[in-house]
Amino acid sequence: MIILDTCILEKVPFDSTSADLLKTIQTSGVDVVAVPDIVMIELTSHRVVPQREKHEKAVQAVENFAKSLPWPAKAPKPTLDLDRLALHWQKRWEEVVTVIPTSPAALREGIRRESMALPPCKRVEASGDTHKIGGRDAAIWLTAGTSYPYPMDGDVDNLSNFVHLTTFTELISRFAARSEVDETVALKSLTSPESEKAVLRAARMAFGIHHRRPTLPFDVSVIRKDIVKYEDVSADDLVTVMAHGFRQAPKLRLDAVRDLTAHQIGDHVWCSVTARWLLAGLVSGERVGEPSKYWRDLILPAATTWETRVLFSPTQPGTPLTVLRRWPPQCATPAEFASMPELPSMAEAEMEWRKTQRAESVRGSQFVQDLLGEIGDTPLSELRDGGLPYTGALARKSAIERQFRNMMMHQGPPDLDEDE
Repeated sequence: MIILDTCILEKVPFDSTSADLLKTIQTSGVDVVAVPDIVMIELTSHRVVPQREKHEKAVQAVENFAKSLPWPAKAPKPTLDLDRLALHWQKRWEEVVTVIPTSPAALREGIRRESMALPPCKRVEASGDTHKIGGRDAAIWLTAGTSYPYPMDGDVDNLSNFVHLTTFTELISRFAARSEVDETVALKSLTSPESEKAVLRAARMAFGIHHRRPTLPFDVSVIRKDIVKYEDVSADDLVTVMAHGFRQAPKLRLDAVRDLTAHQIGDHVWCSVTARWLLAGLVSGERVGEPSKYWRDLILPAATTWETRVLFSPTQPGTPLTVLRRWPPQCATPAEFASMPELPSMAEAEMEWRKTQRAESVRGSQFVQDLLGEIGDTPLSELRDGGLPYTGALARKSAIERQFRNMMMHQGPPDLDEDE
């Protein structure tokens, strides 16, 4: 087990080679990369506290602005969810390390050593006052654990194979020796069906492959006209669409790789490489700046490119590929269309759009039926006057109009026969 302290991890950015190496060691199963839960609390606090301080300054700035106006004003204050922020950073760190609990006994001993200024605790001078610090350091040490001062020497007396490393370089040189791998072998591992499934799983999380899963918008390329051969696509044939997610799992193809590194961990070689993928499928999106309200919401066949940093072991074919990092997708260029997987047809896109409209219509109809069953024929005036004990009835009845308006806005123009 490799147990890391706060001072080591603070120097490791999430999107860095160092973080990738820690994930590689963790994924290999040879060693566990862990932190005491007190370290996790410290790491989280180092991200949350600066954000809280910025929030306090922002609130003060808003209040000062409101006071400076020549008339009374109530300016909305920025909000901050500290619990949500802490949970976010904790999850980011848990992508890199495992958390091990600090026992109550270790916490008590840490407080005792701080009060008595026993190593690793100490006294410090600040503003003319003497303070005792290090209780958390002692608890971290006792969770983890050469020659140490009393009482730290007794902490490691009965431990075997215990090594204290003080730099990240020492850690990597001891547990992950550099190795060499032929690029052909790496490409074979990346193009296996198992690797494709792993990348598609990551794409499902990144791109919200379900029209009701929220995701950050990303740019995709759409072909303006019917083209038989993708090799014939030119820049004038492409238009950029802001996508809100793939409707189904896209087709995927490896385009290129770069920055291949390999490390010997235990008995096996582990490789990390930046892989560029070509993705083609149906997307939900919108044409930016489209003036027509009818055609602003779209379902279209589209293509995009996606770069990921992936981890795999060519000496363990059964080990699944792991996506370490990912970057925002980029629009596919005409040159990239030459290697693009086959896009869905416009007929498939129209079929998916109609299926969505039918589903929304059914949901709207069920909403109306449920609401009418609860309210019945009660006049709106009685609901306004509070004639019923049913709370919220007025709001729900008014919601019918909004529901129908939204449905009509998304239905698009009616289908017309040729003679109409």
